[in-house]
Amino acid sequence: MKHVLELPALYQFYQELGGFFGARVTAIRDYLELRPNARVIDIGCGPGYILRHLPATIDYVGLDIDEPSIAFARARFESRFFDADAARELGPADVVMMNGVMHHIGDDDLVATLGHVRNALKPGGVLFTLDGCYAPGQGRLEKWLLDNDRGLHVRRADEYRHLLEQAFPDVEMHVRNKLSRLPYTFAIGVAKAA
Repeated sequence: MKHVLELPALYQFYQELGGFFGARVTAIRDYLELRPNARVIDIGCGPGYILRHLPATIDYVGLDIDEPSIAFARARFESRFFDADAARELGPADVVMMNGVMHHIGDDDLVATLGHVRNALKPGGVLFTLDGCYAPGQGRLEKWLLDNDRGLHVRRADEYRHLLEQAFPDVEMHVRNKLSRLPYTFAIGVAKAA
């Protein structure tokens, strides 16, 4: 299953079928204010479908290390998608999004990455994160989905918060269930740069 999800179109189909993509759209709507002309850098943009659900007035740039996803996004949307090596030239940003990214990165590398993200934000800029998380009372299917995620570092919400707080002075963490069709718990982080 994990190898099938490496194909951008099948990954997006799975995300929509399980309701995970809709959860991302809902979380962005509920917790992230996107002002007109805001510079938004989307780290881990995957096949780029989120662009269809963001205001047309923002200045969006999608980044990913997965070349097939970047090629897929470029072919279907625009040339605003780049590989991760271009990240240094794209700041400063009003918003950085990391949807479904933190659970792919080990603690030490994540703390370093978050420091780079903080430095890429304008003063008062916002990092928005969304990842699956472990929580007490999860059912077997939900735990199985988290245990079998392609990301090897699924955490509890308090662990995500702790890592965000190592780079950001102001962190909100929201835990949401019932955002997707399949049972799943999401940790939604909103971290503000000084």
